[in-house]
Amino acid sequence: MPLFLSKMIALQPNERIHIIKRRHPIVLKLQLFPFVSFFVLSFLLFSFFFSREIPWPEFLIENFPGLSILKLNFILAFLFSLTLSVFWSLIFFEITAYYLTYWVVTNQRVIEARFVGLFNIQYSSFELDKIQDMTVKIKGLLPSLFHFGDLRIQTAAEKGEFVLDQIEDPELVKQIIFEAKFDYQKTKT
Repeated sequence: MPLFLSKMIALQPNERIHIIKRRHPIVLKLQLFPFVSFFVLSFLLFSFFFSREIPWPEFLIENFPGLSILKLNFILAFLFSLTLSVFWSLIFFEITAYYLTYWVVTNQRVIEARFVGLFNIQYSSFELDKIQDMTVKIKGLLPSLFHFGDLRIQTAAEKGEFVLDQIEDPELVKQIIFEAKFDYQKTKT
């Protein structure tokens, strides 16, 4: 069993893991793209503010003569550096959400670990014999090219539908769950 799972999920006796799935890695890259783009833009602006002398507007210097001592480009560079810490935090949050949201298919059940917020991970599971229907949905150009999509599992459990969203190769996961369900039903009878 992978080390990160041994600390978080307690498996039943004789329970074996068939597959562990996360969202497709391209999903993480697409979620991080706006933040990285902002970083690049901020770095360019940061470099611009340090390389050029930006004068204060004349009406401000006339009304507040003490402002001429302060350099406007340093103040703007400082303000941009403050925004970078916010975006680093957002990037950290997205990466954490990606790695702490996963699904585990065992020979007895499907387990979902979903990152809800910092210090808040929601675990839920259902036994394989509760599965009533499974539907794969691959919608859009990128999901079709990179072969990822949603696997919706309709269950007779308390939480009627489980969605394994944006996972890589959802048809394979569906097949693995179907085979695990078939084996589970044989061992249960």
